[in-house]
Amino acid sequence: MSSIEQGWRIGAESDTGSCLLIIGNGFDLYHGLATGYSDYHDWLVDHDEQVATDFETFCFAAECSDLEGSLDYIRSSAKGVDPRWCSLEESLGIEWDDLCYETLNHTYPDLTEDNPGWDDFWIELHMRLEYLKKLTRDHFREWVESIDVSKVKPVLDLPDTASFITFNYTPTLEYVYGVLPDRILHIHGSVLNKDELLQFGSPDNNPFELQKMLEDKYGMDDFYGATIQQGVTVACDRCADTWKNIEGNYDALNHFLDTLANVNTVIIMGNSCDKVDMPYYRDVLAPRYRDAKWVFCEHESNEDKEYDIDDFCRNLAIPNYRVTDYEEFKKGHV
Repeated sequence: MSSIEQGWRIGAESDTGSCLLIIGNGFDLYHGLATGYSDYHDWLVDHDEQVATDFETFCFAAECSDLEGSLDYIRSSAKGVDPRWCSLEESLGIEWDDLCYETLNHTYPDLTEDNPGWDDFWIELHMRLEYLKKLTRDHFREWVESIDVSKVKPVLDLPDTASFITFNYTPTLEYVYGVLPDRILHIHGSVLNKDELLQFGSPDNNPFELQKMLEDKYGMDDFYGATIQQGVTVACDRCADTWKNIEGNYDALNHFLDTLANVNTVIIMGNSCDKVDMPYYRDVLAPRYRDAKWVFCEHESNEDKEYDIDDFCRNLAIPNYRVTDYEEFKKGHV
């Protein structure tokens, strides 16, 4: 039995399902893998620089907050990379309403012209948004598949009896730590499954809500059928390419958790649980495991992070928690 497992088993009632580890990108970064958003930026510069440029010059991306404390922000700043790459999924929360309004404003058909420009609206939207599918789907998978975990060493002493929810797409748990696939839920997809969508984007980009909003706003326009409707289709298609459908993953998450025995300890390693992935904790994980012991493992703990964790636990009514770092889980630690 590992030292960490010894420290977290809860008396005689403990069983093989007593520990749940929730893994985020900080886990891969700790193992020296180039999985940060700034690393994706560097890969794009080498493989399709135009996509990186299109994102950086796109003025309808959402403003991000709380970047400076992140590990990727520090790494990006050192490289001189646009800070929006530090929180790429938040940045992809696009201001669709403003984008469509501004585009339509100068592409609206002019009947005084020989060519009124019936197609100008959807063509311009297509040109502005074409890069998004490459950024969040095609190139994103190519980049993740290029990340080599074969030389990574297992430096942490993970509990032998743990089950895992990972927000990562990489096979670090399977290849480095030998965890069996049936003990892992890759909640946003895994590169090991070639046919599986890697969900990457913003939960705010719901294409069904966008379509309803645009139809309500422009559906009675005289030129809706002739001009605007095609643009709405383009916008919704690209919106779908940038959507992380969190609520759509709840069934798979609950099914996985239903297979586990009593979970007495929840350990979070490298996941920014108060940001894009917060709904999983608010709607599923905290209600299930509110009475468990929660351990937040940080790369480098500081007052700001501890305050955020305090706030997170207070808002979700989690009473029993503490903050630690990876040193506690290193092999040989006593």
